[in-house]
Amino acid sequence: MERQSASSPDAGQERVVAAAKHIVKSLAVSKNAADDMMHFLSTFDPRLHPLSSPETGDEASDSGPDDAPGRGGEEEEIAAAEEVIRRCNSSSSSSEMIGLMDYLYAVDDAITAAGHSARAAAAVHAAMPRLEEEVRSLLSSSPRPVSLSSDDVDEATPSASPRHGTLSPDATASVRDVADRMLRAGYGPELAQVYVSARRDALAESAALLGVEAVAIEEVIRMEWGVLDQKMRRWSHAVRAVVRTLLAGERLLCDEVFESDEELGHECFADVARGCVLQLLGFADAVAVSARATEKLYRTVGMYEALTDVQPELEALFSGDGSCGFFAGEVSSTVEQLGSTLRHTIEEFGHAIHGEASRTAVHGGEIHPMTRYVLNYCGLLAESHGTLDVVLGDAGVNDADEASTDGGAGAASTPSARCIRELLTLLLYKMNDKSRLYDDAGLQNIFLMNNLYYVVQKVRKSPPLRELLGDVWLRRHRGQIRQYETAYLRASWTAVLSTHLRRDDGAASRPPAGHRAAAPQGASARGFNAAFQELYRAQTAWKVTDPQLREELRIAVSERLIPAYRAFLGQGSRHPARHVKCSLEDLENYMLDFFEGVPKFVRW
Repeated sequence: MERQSASSPDAGQERVVAAAKHIVKSLAVSKNAADDMMHFLSTFDPRLHPLSSPETGDEASDSGPDDAPGRGGEEEEIAAAEEVIRRCNSSSSSSEMIGLMDYLYAVDDAITAAGHSARAAAAVHAAMPRLEEEVRSLLSSSPRPVSLSSDDVDEATPSASPRHGTLSPDATASVRDVADRMLRAGYGPELAQVYVSARRDALAESAALLGVEAVAIEEVIRMEWGVLDQKMRRWSHAVRAVVRTLLAGERLLCDEVFESDEELGHECFADVARGCVLQLLGFADAVAVSARATEKLYRTVGMYEALTDVQPELEALFSGDGSCGFFAGEVSSTVEQLGSTLRHTIEEFGHAIHGEASRTAVHGGEIHPMTRYVLNYCGLLAESHGTLDVVLGDAGVNDADEASTDGGAGAASTPSARCIRELLTLLLYKMNDKSRLYDDAGLQNIFLMNNLYYVVQKVRKSPPLRELLGDVWLRRHRGQIRQYETAYLRASWTAVLSTHLRRDDGAASRPPAGHRAAAPQGASARGFNAAFQELYRAQTAWKVTDPQLREELRIAVSERLIPAYRAFLGQGSRHPARHVKCSLEDLENYMLDFFEGVPKFVRW
């Protein structure tokens, strides 16, 4: 009885140990999980604590003489890891039977023993397909991708987070944990293959939402301008978003996942990014080699600016990588092609202005459509004068001489300033040629005045244009407008004033004060009536577009016509009621109809 009661505590302890081992085995967890369980049990019975450490004296004393130190525990760990891997591999989901981290703990145990255990090495090999699937699944779990509507450019700004469009922090941590096991097990190539495949597809999907897609050169060449214009505009916005958000995010993700193998990480990033970058550059190359046209000029400037803006950042993403030279060379080549296209397009723009040969006069001497077109483009180019200075370079013109003879001391002497002055000079020469399409000398000067006034006002109201052309240029061309005004008055009104509204001595003037005026002669009154009727019919149809210029012209005419007509009426007539058809007030009212572009008639 005493022997039996003395042995009962030992029997109880054996049952607890057996129960604990049974729990560990039934859960099929790794050594890390078993240690956690034993520490938990030790809180109830301190005597269990030494069981978790094979180095304690109690466990060592229980070991038989035939057991190698720790050999039995290691075999149990391998068996437990093998069981976890087997059960997880046989399930449809890694989380169906056991959590991912427990699975990774089992893989850790197998990797640790794989160097001297064929059984552990086989378990590691069996786990790799499941880890590859985990990596593929995690890498495909992207959050909301970057999107860019036709009117929204905010996503393309540098303020967008590089994390936008890649993985969540939790998913990134999980991928890193799985990748670390695969790299430690020597399965780097398999990891790289899965990683590149998954992230390349995710990047292509996000880039497609920004409008980045593969377009053949033939498609660009055949594309209608409206479609191409939209694509060029979206490309200029998308390239910033792709580089600063998508590719920057992929770079960070690669650095985290391949923290333990930077070289492999660089290779993977290059493989992931290559297709997207080449698609971006491919579209720009296609635009550069397609037929040059003036309407493409502004959009091409935008593409050039966008690409040069992100060029340093794009090249920096591949720094430390063997493919850095390849990508840098591709980007530089595309930048050069776009720059060459800009130079030739501007040159052809000048040729187009000089060679414009339409022989249809603009109705009423209005502003010629070419004037509006050229000034709009010059304004847009002026806003990008920094880019033009780089693209155009030194044209070989002496800056000081050129500025002093054309723009004056206040003019910029940069390549962009010279370019815009040359374009405007070509335009004004062409407008001078177009004015000869009008038979009426007065209308010729109205046409020239309309167009030059439009040019001057555009330059005056555009700070970039005004800065490039200078105030001296503006003053000189304002003076030219006054010359056109004088020429108009001479051509249209000199005959009326000198022939019909004159005194007997031939001068148009008012009678001396204190003398009774003589009545106008009937012939002169009839001549004035006929001449004014014709001028009224013609010049009410003429159009002076700018309200201020129109009012200035009316005042200039009235200052000459009204005093002369007043003096003419003061001379008296033998037949006043028969020949004098309008009063001074009527004449002033008729003048309000001039230059409105609506033909009217005087009915007397």
